[in-house]
Amino acid sequence: MKRAAFGLTEPGVAGDYSVSSGLNHQKINRAVRVSFSGGLLVLLFGSSRGTVDAVLYNQNADGWNLTVVIPDNPNLAIWIVRLALLVVTLGLWTISNGYIFVFEKAR
Repeated sequence: MKRAAFGLTEPGVAGDYSVSSGLNHQKINRAVRVSFSGGLLVLLFGSSRGTVDAVLYNQNADGWNLTVVIPDNPNLAIWIVRLALLVVTLGLWTISNGYIFVFEKAR
């Protein structure tokens, strides 16, 4: 799926759009990219669960409900950048795969 379909213009930016069903129940949707880090530092001190919990808690506090989780599917250029970061930081840190969470709430 393309990012434009979810209203994302850049990583980490949520896009809102509205849809209506046949019963005239208006819903607003929001897509949020959740990114993780990798490497030895994250292995020792990191928590992907904490990142996901924080995103879910913040969105639920604003009245958003999680509807879809889409795994991130990086291309070859991203994999090359990740490998370069691992080499430059001597294996201590790199970016990792993440998810796109799609939330909705009633208008």
